[in-house]
Amino acid sequence: MQQPRMHRVVVAQLLATVCLSLLLLPLSKSYAISALSGGLACSIPNAFLVWKAFRYRGASAAQKIARSFYQGEAGKFALTVLAFVLIFTLMPSIEPLALFGAFALIQAVNWLTPLLIKS
Repeated sequence: MQQPRMHRVVVAQLLATVCLSLLLLPLSKSYAISALSGGLACSIPNAFLVWKAFRYRGASAAQKIARSFYQGEAGKFALTVLAFVLIFTLMPSIEPLALFGAFALIQAVNWLTPLLIKS
């Protein structure tokens, strides 16, 4: 079975996260780790949503598809909250600007979705 094109968005988010972190590494290791954390806090929950939401296909599975979208969104929200809780409790030297900046930037990759999933 062919993967849904939305998987490309998740891959793009992960690549952008790594690239941003590597760009910030010469500036500060703390900034790079914070950006990596922020990017992963965005892309991993989004990967869960894509995995959950695109499990079913076809008109006969309409109820399963709708239920999967709701479950995916709820799971994405819970994973995002959990990620930030873990980041702020387990990482002593977090840089909030890099963390939230990377989170917002990686979230903005979704704006490029129409270009990424174009046939």
